[in-house]
Amino acid sequence: MTVREEALMNESCITDDQLLVTPEEAARRLSVGRTTIYELMASGELQSVNIGRCRRVPVSSLSSFVNRLIGDAVVEQRRC
Repeated sequence: MTVREEALMNESCITDDQLLVTPEEAARRLSVGRTTIYELMASGELQSVNIGRCRRVPVSSLSSFVNRLIGDAVVEQRRC
């Protein structure tokens, strides 16, 4: 099995009912880089939790972050 096939299999196992995702998965879902996710977590713009030594991002936090971005964009458009 190739690396790509394995990645596709792992991706298909991910369900929408997940509560927490890795920073890498959060980056993939938002179409940004992993570094950007860590910067957002460090600034407090994106909530995350520690489970042992693992950092996880609540899926609800991703939705809240996107909703804030949309709200900010709407406010900015009204100003123009």
